[in-house]
Amino acid sequence: MWIEVICGVILYKVLRMFFGNDDVLDIETSDFNAIFSVATREAVVICVKNLAGFVSVNADGSWLCISEHKHKEEHHPNPVAEAKQQASILEAYLEQRGVSLPEGYLSSKVIISNPKFRLELKASKYVLGEFLEFKGKNEDIQELQYIKRSKVGQMIVQKTSMFGFAPTRLQVLYCFRDYRTEASSSSEWKEVTVRSSTEVVFQPQNAKKVRKFKLSAITSLTLSA
Repeated sequence: MWIEVICGVILYKVLRMFFGNDDVLDIETSDFNAIFSVATREAVVICVKNLAGFVSVNADGSWLCISEHKHKEEHHPNPVAEAKQQASILEAYLEQRGVSLPEGYLSSKVIISNPKFRLELKASKYVLGEFLEFKGKNEDIQELQYIKRSKVGQMIVQKTSMFGFAPTRLQVLYCFRDYRTEASSSSEWKEVTVRSSTEVVFQPQNAKKVRKFKLSAITSLTLSA
C-alpha cells in the first residue's frame, strides 16, 4: 500500500503544478515549505517555517512575530492549522483515487528551522532558560535565599486574594533536591511568604538579554542540577 501512497503523493504534486486552484493553500514560499515523509506505518505532511525572534499566539490562533533586532511585527496565519489542512487535502485526494488509508495513517507536523526562535503561549506560558536570582526587598530575599539550583529542585507559587483584589503577598513552596534519587523530595516542602512585587531574574534560552518576571506571574519553577 505504501507504494500507492508514494505514487499518489508524486502525482498530487505534479497535478498541483499544472491544475492548482484556490482551494489549495499556496504555502511554498521562502519561509514556509511543505514536504512529505512516507513510511510503512505512517505518512506525515511536514511544514517547515523559518522565523526568528519572539512569536506569540493570538486568541484566533494566528502568530505574531517580533524580530529581536528590527523590532518589526509580522503576522502569520496559524501554521498548525495550515499543516492540518494540507494533510486533509492530500488524504481526500488519495481517497478519491481509491487509496484506502488506515485511521491515523496520515498526520501533520510543523518544524521551526531557525534556532533563534522562541514561542510564547498566552495564558499558558512556558519559558526555558537559566534561573539567576531574585530581586526585591532585603527581607524577602533573605526568605528566598535557599532557593538555588544547587539546593532546590522545584518551587511553587501560591496566590491568595480576598474580595477579588490582587494579592500583596505570596506563599512560596519549595523542596530541596534529593541527590540520592536525582529528584526533588516532595515530602519535605518548605514555605515562605514574600511580597508579590518580588521579581525573578531569568536568562531565556538563546536570548542575549536577561529578563525579569514578577513572582506573581509565575506558577511554578523547575530547576535542574
